[in-house]
Amino acid sequence: MDRVVIEEKLESLRKCLSRIEQKCPQDVAQLFDNVDLQDIITLNLTRAVQ
Repeated sequence: MDRVVIEEKLESLRKCLSRIEQKCPQDVAQLFDNVDLQDIITLNLTRAVQ
């Protein structure tokens, strides 16, 4: 695989993980109560896995 492609994929992964860290609440109850946070975290986990 081309080095540039790998670097781009790694940067995308870093952004997804950063977004998850930013939005992950301290308390699980907050996550259960906030559908938007659930969506943001789920979307970024999905992107990170891809």
